[in-house]
Amino acid sequence: MNVTATNHDEVSALLTVTIDKSDYKDKVEKQLINYAKNAQVPGFRKGKVPLSMVRKQYEAGIAFEEINKQVSDALNNYVNENKLRLVGQPVPQPVDDLNLNAEQLSVAFEVGYEPDFTIDLSKYEAPHYQVEASDKEIGQSIENMQKRFATQVPQDAIADDSHVALEISQVVEENAEGEHNHAPKSVVINAEKKEAFNLVKALKMDETVKVSKEDLQNNETLATELGFSKAEVEHLHHDQLEVKVKDFYGLDLAKLDQDLFDKVYGEGNIKSEEELKAKVKSELDEYFQQNADVHFVNKVLEQINEKEEVKLPENFLVKFLIFSNENIKSEEHAKEVLEAERNQLKYQILEGKLMNDNEIKLEYADILSQAEQLVKNQLAIYGIHHLSDEEIQKYAVEMLKDQEQVRQISAEVGMAKLKDVILEKATKKATKISHDEFLEELKK
Repeated sequence: MNVTATNHDEVSALLTVTIDKSDYKDKVEKQLINYAKNAQVPGFRKGKVPLSMVRKQYEAGIAFEEINKQVSDALNNYVNENKLRLVGQPVPQPVDDLNLNAEQLSVAFEVGYEPDFTIDLSKYEAPHYQVEASDKEIGQSIENMQKRFATQVPQDAIADDSHVALEISQVVEENAEGEHNHAPKSVVINAEKKEAFNLVKALKMDETVKVSKEDLQNNETLATELGFSKAEVEHLHHDQLEVKVKDFYGLDLAKLDQDLFDKVYGEGNIKSEEELKAKVKSELDEYFQQNADVHFVNKVLEQINEKEEVKLPENFLVKFLIFSNENIKSEEHAKEVLEAERNQLKYQILEGKLMNDNEIKLEYADILSQAEQLVKNQLAIYGIHHLSDEEIQKYAVEMLKDQEQVRQISAEVGMAKLKDVILEKATKKATKISHDEFLEELKK
């Protein structure tokens, strides 16, 4: 068996796999003998079916399967040994007639691969912000803890300090055909959600107000405050919605005492307001710095994407798109798709190059650890900070049974490792900044 390469250019080639009959003949013969031993054919006892009969019926299929396996293995070995980073998948050239009696067979594949280049991270520079939590932000975070464990206080009417529970239902037209079972949406708002609050603040318990689909399309803020994404608004089945007041109440904030400290951080871990403020500040500073690190990395990646030249195997990619997508019927269509995806493809190649050159590998332990952190983050939203490591790992393992979660978490782990490399090797322009100023930077 042999693989030869005929280069079209520096990023594409024709790989030809040549396989001798002797490479697969014995394995095919062995499988035929096993078939003959176990075949059950009317008129013959088990194990007594003539080999000639088995050969006539099964040899072509077995040989074809074995040839495919050996060709695939040879192709993969060649790619790995030559450290080719393929773009897309090999595209086989059509074979008119595969003569299984020939002493030698050849199968050719068009391949495209990434160009050979290096990225010098040290030549890229970006602002690396140092963001510190202010007293205002620390106080707001502590107040949120108090709200989370607050006592609801009944009210006679909706007031400026009210929290209002709403039920939002689609209104089915009288002449609508068929069954319409749309689950209502529940949301709790307060005066900070101005559009939604103004809509219902004059209502009493169980009173309703109508909102049209068009209203939500024209007022994205109102839609968001009522719990609808832009896509959800577009896919509403009916033109009107009914917003109903289900409950409203004030909040008696939890006191800043040991009971609250224990509920939030576990028994005895925080013992005073001063310790609480210090703990919250450290958490906020860490969170802000993580965001600042991500901002730095994104700026560096933007520069790399803008300045690095990446030669794509365009002719190959046109063939690959036609081969792999039944909806693409012509070269013209394939070229249009390629043009639309060019920037994304370039970015993927650059990201893969950085990960490969810096020997970034994904291990199961890394993915499990990230899943555990996601579980901790989700529990923290509900004020749960003190589950055991064993319990958190149990939830994480359950999360990783979902393949989409595995894919997403793997991407996060890979990006986190790449982030560490960029933070280490790219040039930082250290800049102190308030959190409000940092949020303005993110908008730019």
